[in-house]
Amino acid sequence: MSESEGAGTRRRLAGASPATPASPFEVDDLLREILLRLPPRPSSLPRASAVCTRWRGLVADPKFLRLFRAHHRKPPLLGIIEHGYQGVQFTPILDPPDRIPPERFHLGPCSRGTDVLDCRHGLVLVHNRVSARTEVLVCDPVAGEQRHVPIPLELDRYILNGAVLCSASEQGHVHGRGY
Repeated sequence: MSESEGAGTRRRLAGASPATPASPFEVDDLLREILLRLPPRPSSLPRASAVCTRWRGLVADPKFLRLFRAHHRKPPLLGIIEHGYQGVQFTPILDPPDRIPPERFHLGPCSRGTDVLDCRHGLVLVHNRVSARTEVLVCDPVAGEQRHVPIPLELDRYILNGAVLCSASEQGHVHGRGY
């Protein structure tokens, strides 16, 4: 093989080499998997979304949020709902930056003249003692929403107790809004 042929061969081999691999952070699927493994703390996703618009788009995607909730299964305990001097109130238990201010949770009319019966899945079940009608309220303190559930007259004579239950049976169901 002549010297000029050898040089041409080297050029072809150099030109045939694969392109430089993309950075792992340029591949959305890989980045999504990394972000999915952030701790389920209140500050994790907002901080990640502040990195850049691309990360914000991934973290704000409803599909990603469903996957994030399903991946972590059990969200952290943010605080407790208790009776205080001003009625039912939220008391946060996490340290900053994950501490949720009490005013972030809106119990509205649920906060006065009520007894807390149960709190699960982000919902609070309270017995409304001041209403003209006998009822319990299912409150979503994050959304500030509530549903009135009348108590059957047959049960009105007894000491009232209750629990928030979920009837969803599909595999991987994660509790969200709507009850």
